[in-house]
Amino acid sequence: MIHILLSIKQPFSGKILSGEKTWELRKNVPRLKKGDSVTLWLYESGKDGARAIIGKCRMVSYVALRHMPFGDALDLLMREACVTAVRIYSYLPCYAWGVQDPVRLPAAVPLSAIGLSRPPQSWQYLTDEQAAILEGGER
Repeated sequence: MIHILLSIKQPFSGKILSGEKTWELRKNVPRLKKGDSVTLWLYESGKDGARAIIGKCRMVSYVALRHMPFGDALDLLMREACVTAVRIYSYLPCYAWGVQDPVRLPAAVPLSAIGLSRPPQSWQYLTDEQAAILEGGER
């Protein structure tokens, strides 16, 4: 099992947790082997965010976006990533991470609970021990 702490701003964190946003755009992807299971822990960043870990979801796939999609593919990506065509174009090249099964934690967890003093700029791997602390906070 791979655990990743993902920094994400409002309103996108809420859209992932509601199931509305099923693709997240990122500049790179984790190193994965076939069959790896990936849990994304959502750190809500930004001035309007909780500035804490508020939920989790599964990363089920990723797609490299080297060029601007068009037609139905563009419409689908805009709808499922909750972004505009201009945003997609300005962010290329990038990866679209497929996310599913969102779960909001019962209470926000501060980074200090897992031994961190600041969030990642984009994302970072978590240790099994850090993930166990977060899993314990779900109950």
